[in-house]
Amino acid sequence: MKLTSYPFLDKLEPEALSFLEQHITPVSIPKGTLLFYQGDVCENILWLTQGEVRLYTQSDTIEDITLYTLKAGEQCIVNTASLFSNTEAIASAETLTDIEGYVISAKSVKELTRLSDTYQSYLFSLYQLRF
Repeated sequence: MKLTSYPFLDKLEPEALSFLEQHITPVSIPKGTLLFYQGDVCENILWLTQGEVRLYTQSDTIEDITLYTLKAGEQCIVNTASLFSNTEAIASAETLTDIEGYVISAKSVKELTRLSDTYQSYLFSLYQLRF
């Protein structure tokens, strides 16, 4: 597992770490791929270990507006909020480079959150760090 750039990993409880190792799937995705569209309900969380992803909003009347660029070691707030609230994503995500990382399903990430106070704290810190 190459999630070493994620700060919660070295503090994860043993049960949660074991669960995580069994429920993540490695992915490699080429540049220019749309990971999800504005309006989609996200079904997985991406933990990016290499590459960059652009998050942007779209409108019929204006050009795309880039919200931020996700880099290795960061978890996407838009992706996370959509998954946990089961609501539409407020932005689209497109790979700017070839990327590598891991995905975990909605069901599994919710179970990880139940198992781990450490991961719960990390999730809440995402909102403070980005904005």
